[in-house]
Amino acid sequence: MPIYEFRCGNCGKVEEFILSGSREIEMKCGSCGSEEMERIISKSNYAMGSSGTSASAGPSATTRTCGPGQSCTSIALPGHTR
Repeated sequence: MPIYEFRCGNCGKVEEFILSGSREIEMKCGSCGSEEMERIISKSNYAMGSSGTSASAGPSATTRTCGPGQSCTSIALPGHTR
């Protein structure tokens, strides 16, 4: 079952929820009790590289303000070219 991250629209706290396609859950902020939860993009937790390489750059996410009360996130993937 996938784990998704949500940010509270009221207080900004980030919560994790395990979502199953066949089951509905009530998503409330554990901090303030608000139901205004917005799904956010989680950073991946893995490393890519070949043998003999001690470390490699992983994916990164940059969040910025893109309007009043709104944020935009850009994701950079290693090895990806435009």
